[in-house]
Parts: sequence; structure tokens; C-alpha cells
Amino acid sequence: MAKEIAKENPVIDALRKLKEEEAELMVKLKPVQEAIGALEKIVDKSAKKVKPAKDSADASSVEENTPEPVEDAQ
Repeated sequence: MAKEIAKENPVIDALRKLKEEEAELMVKLKPVQEAIGALEKIVDKSAKKVKPAKDSADASSVEENTPEPVEDAQ
């Protein structure tokens, strides 16, 4: 008798449908999340590559702006 009540209960039917929809959405969402993760890794790698180049450029400009010691010509 409890099974008959469960089959007729509209709340349980709605819950079951929502769980099915959730499962379908999760299946669709997973590839999108993986793509986002892959793109974030690419951005992180490119950002790391850009920073050292910028730092080395800054270091060379610092060296260029540093006055060389003047030796006495006596």
C-alpha cells in the first residue's frame, strides 16, 4: 500500500523529474567545466611565460640606468 501512495504522490513525481533533469544538466555541464579548466591552465602558463620576460626586461633596464663607476685617469 505504501508503494501505491508513493506512485500517486505528485511531490515524489516532481522530485524524480527534477533529479533526472539535474543528471542531464550535469552530463552537459561536465565538458564545459573541463574546457574552462583547460583554458585556465593555458592562461596560467602564458601568464607565467610573460612575467619572466617582463622581469628580465626590467632587470636589463635597471642595469642600463645604473651609472658605471668612473675610474680616475691619473
